[in-house]
Amino acid sequence: MKDLSKYLSYLNKWIVDYCHQAHAKGVVVGVSGGVDSAVAATIANMHNNIKILGVWMNIDNSKLDIKCINDLKRQNRFTIIDVNLMSIFNAYKKILKLNNRLSISNLKARLRAVALYAIAQEYSLLVMGTGNADELHMGYFTKYGDSACDLLPIAQLTKQRVFEAAKILKLPSSIVERAPSASLYENQTDEDEMGVRYPIIDAYLYGKTIPSVSLSIIKKSHQINQHKLHMPVKPRKFEKIK
Repeated sequence: MKDLSKYLSYLNKWIVDYCHQAHAKGVVVGVSGGVDSAVAATIANMHNNIKILGVWMNIDNSKLDIKCINDLKRQNRFTIIDVNLMSIFNAYKKILKLNNRLSISNLKARLRAVALYAIAQEYSLLVMGTGNADELHMGYFTKYGDSACDLLPIAQLTKQRVFEAAKILKLPSSIVERAPSASLYENQTDEDEMGVRYPIIDAYLYGKTIPSVSLSIIKKSHQINQHKLHMPVKPRKFEKIK
């Protein structure tokens, strides 16, 4: 825990330094009621060196999400504003005639990214992402949605260490103890969607032996989602074609 505490202090300085280099006043982060966004935002706010703006964007979120957000607000660590995207979401869904659950879920994440970047530009802030090491390896995020950001402070932390960080930072128990969920639809959990539990992904990332079924799921997910981690591919230059 002592080493992790030191790392959290390093991350805070890393965030502050990056903001200064970019001539930004601070960061904006979409807070979801989950542990990752709460940890990332609280790390950024550890010493009050920069502006931290949390944005809660409710689009059919669960009652548990709302409770967790309210618990986080009551801690009064940083400012959290509410942005209602429900009418925009419904309009998009209707105009595009969306019925596929995955496309609808990803629309939510992409609308939130648009809102965060608009707010960031309005207040001279950077958009801070909240993806952890497990999610990045598995490709468990929405391309141009929650992956759209300027910096990813907890990208090197496994889910286990994110939970440990939450305890060090004394975040509300409602956030620390809940089952990880992107809350993209009712009763959704990360582990059900990925088909493998976070402790097993952690073990794999630590280089430990894991069950063959889980190993197959992790390797396949990592492989098919590689495109999410790279810039758009380009063909060869025109001059090189003979």
